Amino acid sequence: MMPSVALSADELHTASSLTPETLSRYLSSTGWAPEQRLERATLWSRHEADGDFQVLVPGDQDLRDYPSRVTDLLTTVAAVEERPIRLLLDDLATTGADTLSFRLLPSGPSGTIPLFNAVDALAGVRELVVSSTYALMNEQPMLVQGRRPESVFDFARTVRLGTPRAGSWAIAAQLAIPRADANAAPPLARQVSLQMHRAVRACFAASGEAQRDFSLELFLRRTGEGVSANVCDALAKLGRDGVPYDVRFNWAVQRPSSVPARSFRFSTRRIEVLHTAAEQLKVAVPDGEVTVEGQVSRLRRDIGEGGQATVRGPISTVYGSSERSVRVFLPDVLYQRLVDAHGRRQHVRVVGIAIRGRIERVSRVEVLGNTTAS
Repeated sequence: MMPSVALSADELHTASSLTPETLSRYLSSTGWAPEQRLERATLWSRHEADGDFQVLVPGDQDLRDYPSRVTDLLTTVAAVEERPIRLLLDDLATTGADTLSFRLLPSGPSGTIPLFNAVDALAGVRELVVSSTYALMNEQPMLVQGRRPESVFDFARTVRLGTPRAGSWAIAAQLAIPRADANAAPPLARQVSLQMHRAVRACFAASGEAQRDFSLELFLRRTGEGVSANVCDALAKLGRDGVPYDVRFNWAVQRPSSVPARSFRFSTRRIEVLHTAAEQLKVAVPDGEVTVEGQVSRLRRDIGEGGQATVRGPISTVYGSSERSVRVFLPDVLYQRLVDAHGRRQHVRVVGIAIRGRIERVSRVEVLGNTTAS
């Protein structure tokens, strides 16, 4: 057993108020499993790469040594999670909300962070919430999100931020989970929490694989899991200047989830990879079938037959959608349709095969109708 850590009076009071049920639910949601039921306690264990860990959950809050037993449990769990006990207590005491904890690990005096790093970290948390909420409301994955509807921001305004804590520099985003029957459909806040969890997990996996040999394909094939330029950019902002950080998910105690709560540590190298992925996803037109719908903005007749056009608007690819300009190479007959549509300020739909970021083999051109000047 690890040596017990001295708690402050407030921390000891909080620890003593935690019920055995609260402790057990937290352990169950974070990868621990009950191993043996004893006379007045339950032994829980967790397997890690560096060994097995065990804790005892006392069965009766009226035990005289209940506070010291809970302190022993917290000491071990905090050591396994590699974070201060006070942050663990914050999560245990927040029973009515899903909590995303972001712990930045900058150099410098304890509990401080450079101003611009703090500003970008908060912007990163905001964008992670907003982009995940919008992704949840859309059926199709997105390479990069455009303008988000007001309903997305309405939800984001309900998310509360906890005060930054000393030691490391940590903030917590709390998504309130209303009480409901266990069989009821999950509330929007829980759905958004799970969407963020999927997206962060996918970006963590992709950035890990891309550390040695970067390939955008590692991110593109995970767009169905929530990866987008927006999420990559949000996670890169959290680690401005390469400052490493942890992201930890904890589910509201009053509504457990079957998805194990997890933590993810983003190193300096992972942050660099995420920044590169965000920049490339913003302009990516992946190879394969593509549909672009919008207005023709540029035309250029090629020497010989056919010509080139630039179409600006929503693009659908095999990996997801985005909104940008794309260059299209067309044979003479189809090129003339775009010339006519451009003259009449009509929208068009172009279907073809993208190769190296441009549509080269066009199979269909449709003229959709008139549009007003913007």
